[in-house]
Amino acid sequence: MSDVENKVAKDMFDREIRLGDICIYPVRRGSQMWCNRVTILKITHDIAGNPKLHGQKQDGYPVKVTSLDRVAIIGRDNVIPYME
Repeated sequence: MSDVENKVAKDMFDREIRLGDICIYPVRRGSQMWCNRVTILKITHDIAGNPKLHGQKQDGYPVKVTSLDRVAIIGRDNVIPYME
């Protein structure tokens, strides 16, 4: 067993990402680029201890964000139901 310490999920401005946060992240397809909005429902860690965000886009589609260096928090929800 390795003693891998889980890192705290932080956005590009070094703010801690919490459940219920509304974040944006860049998306690129070909020459087009835009930002998607995601509401964070769950935060997990990979085998190296790096955080992964699980949430829903604005259209309800589930999404997983693994690269947090370009994620920014744009809002916070105060209450989020616990789902497992």
